[in-house]
Amino acid sequence: MTKRRDISTASAAAETIMRRTPILWWQAVHPTAKGQREVNRMVAEKQQAFVDGLVSAQFQMVQEAMRFWAAPFATPTSTRQAANRIANAATAPARKTVQANVKRLRKKSSI
Repeated sequence: MTKRRDISTASAAAETIMRRTPILWWQAVHPTAKGQREVNRMVAEKQQAFVDGLVSAQFQMVQEAMRFWAAPFATPTSTRQAANRIANAATAPARKTVQANVKRLRKKSSI
């Protein structure tokens, strides 16, 4: 499941870059208000996904600590599993943003 999700995210990111490159190029050559809104959106959503990822990772770290301290000897937890859960929590907002972007940009280009 994780590999499929990673491949899906990577292909969505590549497609998003492919669809946004002409927008950036045209914005550099012939600036428009519409193009500027898209450029501003590109920057803002990356910043938001980064902050959301940090917050999600922090919440997951607290959950992992609580899981350990609630029953340190009753239920052994794998450090690798805990690290994977933290990493997944940290990257979930970026995955969500990339998938939403590619869906929106596909609609925009088909109109």
